[in-house]
Amino acid sequence: MSMLNIGKSGLLASMAALNATSNNVANAMVAGYSRQQVMTSSVGGGAYGGGAGVFIDGIRRISDQYEVAQLWQTTSNVGFDNVRSSYLGQAEQVFGSEGNNISAGLDQLFASLNSAMEQPNLIAHRQGVLNEAKALTQMINGINDSLVSQRDQVTGQLGTSAKEVNAQLEIIARFNQDIKAASASGIVPAALQDGRDAAIDELAAIVDIRVIEDDKGMVNISLARGEPLLSGNTVAKLSVVPDPANPLVSNVDINFGHSHFTLEASAGGSMGALLDYRDSELASSQAYLDELAVKLADEFNAVLAGGTALNGAAPTQNLFSFQPGNPAGSLQVTDGFTAEELAFATDGTQGDNSNLKALVALANKDLAFTSLGVSTSFSESFSSKVGQLGSASRQAIANAKTSVELQKDAQSQWASTSGVNPDEEGVNLIIYQQSYMANAKVISTADQLFQTMLSSF
Repeated sequence: MSMLNIGKSGLLASMAALNATSNNVANAMVAGYSRQQVMTSSVGGGAYGGGAGVFIDGIRRISDQYEVAQLWQTTSNVGFDNVRSSYLGQAEQVFGSEGNNISAGLDQLFASLNSAMEQPNLIAHRQGVLNEAKALTQMINGINDSLVSQRDQVTGQLGTSAKEVNAQLEIIARFNQDIKAASASGIVPAALQDGRDAAIDELAAIVDIRVIEDDKGMVNISLARGEPLLSGNTVAKLSVVPDPANPLVSNVDINFGHSHFTLEASAGGSMGALLDYRDSELASSQAYLDELAVKLADEFNAVLAGGTALNGAAPTQNLFSFQPGNPAGSLQVTDGFTAEELAFATDGTQGDNSNLKALVALANKDLAFTSLGVSTSFSESFSSKVGQLGSASRQAIANAKTSVELQKDAQSQWASTSGVNPDEEGVNLIIYQQSYMANAKVISTADQLFQTMLSSF
């Protein structure tokens, strides 16, 4: 190869390197952009064994798929822990707010009963008891409304997340086809691979996934437990449908070809966190509140049923009533129940307070709360529930902070390999510019030598 052609090959290689470096600098702040590098090799030597120029092999995308997979994993963990932390924080606020302090409400109710001890026949005392009973039921109703609102919010977010998963899977599938088509021509644009990785990262935030690339450059995606989401040209479709066994909640169905799966709470990501919180802490909180409502009504009603009202007769209706299918949401002082109907006596006389003492004794009675796994009093049961939620919330916050730190570490590792270092690229620009100028000088020198040879004839 002539000196002129050698200089030309070096000039073209330097220009390609300058273009790649300039592209790196331009995209340095673009999230998910992988650094590119021009690959070159020496052209075979001539008759004297020397080099005969440089050949541009192509542009290489600098990417370590292990680091990318680690980044996706940390993205899933952040999505999961952030959602759990958010919902547990909301639940803790609901149960821990001053206006919903059932322990304080119970204290007020039992204080009003104690106040009636000296004059159980006084209407003012009796009305005070009735007022505190109504206030307590309203607290329980209020917390129940908040839990129902959370459940509805979870259902809504599950629906939104299912649509996002479907959209991301379609995007990744299109990238797959474009990359497959490009592979047939031998050149896969790095922008396609970066775009697909970014779409997979978006998906990983919603569900924990496993990604395998085949020999054609296409990726197959499944959930952590193996349920397929994308394989070849087949794309899963997620939908939210009512749970046949429990119409109050919804399932996330996965339809993949002729197969059908139900998304489990172990799915990871933000979607898995929604299911996990709904089926664990939210369900447990609802179970406790319903159990509290039932026990409160049953215990008070049972004691009052054994006494006599102000008129000396046995009571004709219960103080508390509720709907069995929705105890906490429907608990109330029975419509039409009056202060005179409170059965404080046992012998039919107005001054008797023997049954009232039995009511007061309920404050310290140990009751078996299945939802908590303990036997304790009304007031202590609520304090125990608040403590459980507080502990879970603090742990969730700590987990979320740890997940974010691990994600930052993964991002740093990825950036050290695939990210653009402006200082390094700046040095490369100078090197390639000098290389370009040197090769231009080679061409210029070759031209001068050629002209000198011509002038000698």
